[in-house]
Amino acid sequence: MRRKPWIYLIILAIATSLVGCGVKDANEIVSDLSKRSEELESYISHGKMTIHTGQEPLEYDVEVWYKKPHFYRVALKNLKKDIVQILLKNDDGVYVLTPHLKKSFRFQSDWPASSGQVYLYQTLLSSIVDDQQRQFQTGKKEYLFEVAAKYSLNQNLKTQRIWLDENLYPKKVDVLNEDNEVMVNMVFDRFKANASFDKDAFEMQRNLNSLPGKSEQTMGKLQGAERSKESVEAVTPGYIPSGSRLVDEQTIQTPDGPVAIMRFKGDQSFTLTQRHPQAIEASVTAFGQPVDLGQTVGVLLEIAGKKRLTWTDNGTDFELLGNLSTEEMKQIAKSVFEQPLK
Repeated sequence: MRRKPWIYLIILAIATSLVGCGVKDANEIVSDLSKRSEELESYISHGKMTIHTGQEPLEYDVEVWYKKPHFYRVALKNLKKDIVQILLKNDDGVYVLTPHLKKSFRFQSDWPASSGQVYLYQTLLSSIVDDQQRQFQTGKKEYLFEVAAKYSLNQNLKTQRIWLDENLYPKKVDVLNEDNEVMVNMVFDRFKANASFDKDAFEMQRNLNSLPGKSEQTMGKLQGAERSKESVEAVTPGYIPSGSRLVDEQTIQTPDGPVAIMRFKGDQSFTLTQRHPQAIEASVTAFGQPVDLGQTVGVLLEIAGKKRLTWTDNGTDFELLGNLSTEEMKQIAKSVFEQPLK
């Protein structure tokens, strides 16, 4: 019996529609993400990060540049203070740059492999691929994964929800604590894969000079060498570990200006120093990593068995040195923000 041609057309149309409408399951998407993490050559992303761990939300404008194999440039703009800091990684090491102060701090680190960040595509990819207990939902034009949070420097973050668009690029991330409260939210508004960069895009000096000028407010606060000679209006931490107390406080004069020193003794002894910022390039051979302190980005180093956390805020350089856990050091540092001057 001879079949009519239109029957074949119907069968072909049905088969084609079934293939075209096929929705990938979680395993297929995870496989695609694993391949992408290996094959990713470069990208530029942009979005807004909101941190809910303080008394009021902190908002950052975040732009990320990445170029294979290990070049990163992350520009973090504190929207409230209108201040930009740059995390930079190139062949020379990892830098924390504060362009409006012309400050650079270079150290050796395996960042971001050792301490992922919510705004880095690679961190999100590895979080999904590595979590065998992942949960998955699919929408019309997006995919949602719920996985364990991979942020070693903040043990309070337990899970994260990662939304990817139909091309498997990031749309949104919520990071939650053990009570399922959103502590960090990242919303991406741009993502460009296979981006091209200038030859010097990841060089330190170019990025240190990346700001076109300084605001009058910044210039009023910081007057270079003249400012460095003024007295230091020290700030006492709002949080002091249980069993520790302030036993000594003094200000000493150095060739670069006064330095306020607070010594705390007890179960967990530590020292906090404060001074006016110097427009300098600092470089250490110690192994360390950048630390998100909410208001600013600090540098955590381990030197001779002790931890050293440094950061700059509100026209002051801070250095915290002691035998403390990373969480305790971060809590002390964060408690300094918004504290009244002595």
